[in-house]
Amino acid sequence: MAPGQLIGVSGEGIRGHGAARTRRAGPVKADYRVVAKGMTPAEAFRAVCAACVQYVDANRLGVLAAADPEYLRQMRAALRRLRTAFEVFEGAVPEAVASPLIGELRWLRRALGRAGDWDVFIGETLKPAVSARPRHPGLRALRAASVGLAAEARVVAHRALQSRRYFALMRALRALSYASEGGPAGTVRALPMRVRAPAVISAMYARARKRGRGLARLGAKDLQRLRNAVRRLRYGVLVLEPLLPEARARGFAVTVEALQDTLAGIDDCAVARELIALASVEASGPQRKKARKLLKRRVDAMRSALRGKLSKQWEAFRAAERWWSRPARA
Repeated sequence: MAPGQLIGVSGEGIRGHGAARTRRAGPVKADYRVVAKGMTPAEAFRAVCAACVQYVDANRLGVLAAADPEYLRQMRAALRRLRTAFEVFEGAVPEAVASPLIGELRWLRRALGRAGDWDVFIGETLKPAVSARPRHPGLRALRAASVGLAAEARVVAHRALQSRRYFALMRALRALSYASEGGPAGTVRALPMRVRAPAVISAMYARARKRGRGLARLGAKDLQRLRNAVRRLRYGVLVLEPLLPEARARGFAVTVEALQDTLAGIDDCAVARELIALASVEASGPQRKKARKLLKRRVDAMRSALRGKLSKQWEAFRAAERWWSRPARA
């Protein structure tokens, strides 16, 4: 695959092994394994950037149609992976070019973020609670309020996705993904990614280890920073997977993914408590206070269970074989 060439979309997921398709009914997942061993960091970045932009565009209409919440989830995942690509291939894009784009990606992620938070809260916390007590007037009132607030958040997301600012960002990213070798040079030497990949993984792993020091004492904000570091490490492994020793990298990827999922669940619990408070203010009717307590107890129980898993997963992460520290074979 030539650097920057758009990839086909696989219906089998991010690690899809099915036949590539350019169109697919429902939320779209793409295969990010577009980095080849002989690529320079600049070439690798362009390939990943092109894949991410295609991934965002493929889900945009589904988000605007307010269809399956999975459209928005997949779009947000693509934006996070694109942000990680700037870190994985740091220096491959000139700072004067990269910095404004990173800022615009941050704007777009925030514009979509609250709508995604409400989707998770309604689907994973509120819906099971209402199903368990379908006639509880307080829970039904909180559900109605949450649905209304989620609709308002979607309006914000839709405006962003229909704005000139969004289209300008997409044009800039497409131009970057198709930049020629004769374009603006980055600061990284043109070493093949096969040589550079272990150092990238090593640095991201070290950053995650640092964020997790004193894990048992970490509060919500620190755990969120740890989650971000682990998530970027996972995305880095995902993007660089074709260049890594398959057996060892796969086992490490499983360990990192499990840790990320647990940290994401803990973060979702913190967000859920915030959304419960917002919905309580908007809700009307009897037993709202009781419903709020019921939801908080449910969220606290989920968080406690996740914290119980976290320590073991963290130890497994710390004990993982550091195969990237070994010299790469010629």
